[in-house]
Amino acid sequence: MQQKNGTLEDLRAEIDQIDDALQDLLIRRAAVTRAIAKVKQPEAGADGVPLAAALRPAREALILRRLLSRHQGELAPHLIVGIWREIIAASLRAQANFQAHVYAGEGEAAYVGVARAYFGSAAPIRTHSKASLVVHACAEQTNALGVVPLPEPEEPGASWWAQLAPAGERGPRVIAKLPIVADGEETPAAYVIGTIEQEPTGDDTTLLLLEISAGMSRTRLQSLLREAGLAARFAAAGRTSEKGVPDEILLELKGFVGKDDKRLATLAEAAGDAIARVGLIGGFANPVMVRAAKESK
Repeated sequence: MQQKNGTLEDLRAEIDQIDDALQDLLIRRAAVTRAIAKVKQPEAGADGVPLAAALRPAREALILRRLLSRHQGELAPHLIVGIWREIIAASLRAQANFQAHVYAGEGEAAYVGVARAYFGSAAPIRTHSKASLVVHACAEQTNALGVVPLPEPEEPGASWWAQLAPAGERGPRVIAKLPIVADGEETPAAYVIGTIEQEPTGDDTTLLLLEISAGMSRTRLQSLLREAGLAARFAAAGRTSEKGVPDEILLELKGFVGKDDKRLATLAEAAGDAIARVGLIGGFANPVMVRAAKESK
């Protein structure tokens, strides 16, 4: 059987050479990962380097964006992401031990697959029936990561996302949004949470938690946000029936917003008693749109 650029045997031999080269590069990459771990060794304990020192979601996002921007050929973008997520996850496990906690409510097993795609096929995973239980598990274990579903627009009672730790404080907060590539497939969207501080990537979303008086309208809230210079999108609301207890509002802010950003103080000052709490509870590098990835080549 003759092929355009050689015999079948020639092409198979070329594939073998490519496979050998790929393996050599993976071995080389693993060696560099070990060197990075040694640089961080002063921070290491019995379980390796602390997760907060080993895991850099912003750095990972930049790696994947760079690879997708230069990608060409027949391999779909989500396959490229899947390959590199396995590599990145293996590098993380070489530096730090971690436990993954994943929401898997009744009929919601798909989130386990989402977690595997992000943490790697060899990651230890424990499932929980409620998102709040994932948050609690991550709060109790410093070297823990979690996967939870995106909040419902309206949630009665206490909201699990209101239990996340503000920036700069001990405890889990949102560190990534899944899937990393938005390719139109029916993959459930989720947040990754962990005790990691958000870092800017140049294309980010920051999550802002507000506790507002029950009488404040969304129109008034949007006006206050605009006056403070914050571009925000409503993400979820948690309401209680208790008198005098403020409503909880979750907003997605455009771009990276740090805890010392003066706009937050401006918002709190302008709102007065109408806003009881202003807190950043993490954020994420925005997922890559497949079309944007192709057009940027």
